[in-house]
Order: sequence, then C-alpha cells, then structure tokens
Amino acid sequence: MGNSLEQTNAAFTTTQWTMIDGLRSEDQSQRNASAERAAELYWPPVYACARRLVPSREAAADLAQGFFVDVVLGRHLFERANAENGRLRSLIRSALKRYATDQWRRSNARGGGKTFSLDKLDREDSLGIEGDSDSAFDRRWALTLFEEAIRRCETHFSTSKHWRLFEARVLHPAMRSCVVGSLADDSVACGFGSAAEGAAAVQTVKRRFDAIFREVVAETLRDTGSLEEEYRLIRSFLGE
Repeated sequence: MGNSLEQTNAAFTTTQWTMIDGLRSEDQSQRNASAERAAELYWPPVYACARRLVPSREAAADLAQGFFVDVVLGRHLFERANAENGRLRSLIRSALKRYATDQWRRSNARGGGKTFSLDKLDREDSLGIEGDSDSAFDRRWALTLFEEAIRRCETHFSTSKHWRLFEARVLHPAMRSCVVGSLADDSVACGFGSAAEGAAAVQTVKRRFDAIFREVVAETLRDTGSLEEEYRLIRSFLGE
C-alpha cells in the first residue's frame, strides 16, 4: 500500500447504487438502513425543487416528505430503477415533478414519514439557490455531492495538518467568504516548515478531493462511461 494521504479509505465508501440495491435486500434491517440513508442524502435537492413548485416552505417540506413516503418507499422508486444505466439525478427529479403534479391540489401533510426540523428548512433556505425547479434541483444535487466529497476527504485526512491548511486556504475562503491570509503564516501555524511545504500539502489535498469528488459523482451512475460528462455538469451547477 502507498502513502495513506494519497489513498481513499474504502471503509467509508458506500455507493449510492449499492445503497439502492440494499432496498431490494431480503434483510429488513438492511432495507430500513438503506431507506433512511436515501432520505437523508437526497432530501436537500428534493426540497430545493419542491420549494419552486409550491407557495411556501412548509408546503415544500410536506411535498418532499410525501414524495419519500409515497414514491420512494411506497412505490419503490429506487428498486424499479434501471439496472443497466441511468442517472439518479434525472430519475429522482422526473419522479418528483410527476408526483408534484399529482399532489398539486392536496395540501394535507403526509403522515408516516420522517419529519424535518425547522432548523433544517432554515439552513436550506439560507443557501440562496436560485432558478426554476429543474435548475434548483440540479444545483442542490451538485452541492449535496460536493458536501459528501468534502466529508469523505476530511475523513480521509482526519486531523492532519494537511486538512487544517486546506481548510484555511481553500474551504473557509470559498464557503465562508473569509479573507485568505499569508501562505507562509498559515503554513507555519499548521505545522509546516515553509510556504513551499504548505503549498505542496494544499495541492495534495486538492488532488485527493478531486478524485473523491469524481468517485461520488460516479456512484450516482450505472454507466460510468458517462462520468466525465456528468462530472463536468455537476461542476458547472456549482458555478465552476
């Protein structure tokens, strides 16, 4: 095995399609765990799309919750997904819009599903995602994958000085609008001997993050032959 800083830890990688395959399992506990993970992972883009389809955030939360209860779980949306090809992004977005049309005149909250807190709605609404329902879904979908890649990358580097410097030089300025300080000062503060060492460390994390981000995007595809096209689209949805 090579340098641990250059390798992805497979222990924390569970692909989206593997998770969906778990919904077909004969093991009830595995099905429940897969359903819970699916709702957790895909709720943000579903809510972002729903927010453009109904007049209030409460109605959007109801629509998103109903979609998971009635379509994802009740109609086994993922289990019926094409086993040979397809993008989860397109599958979920199309199913949601059909469901929204069916539910257009129904305003009652759906029972039996997971209830999402007002704090979670506040967080989603604070993101300031703009556009129509399709573009809002795609942008929030891209951000969901980006956040998953960040989580995996942070786990990969754990509490290393590489990650601390990457946060200071790249993540915090990008996500919190922080001013970038001196590379030399940040490098020394994180335990590197020079600005050159710090710059090399940041590049190491950037390369690993890019590889992990590609893995996360690939996990949403049955046909990885379309990975580069989808990866470019996801990056464009993020405004890159």
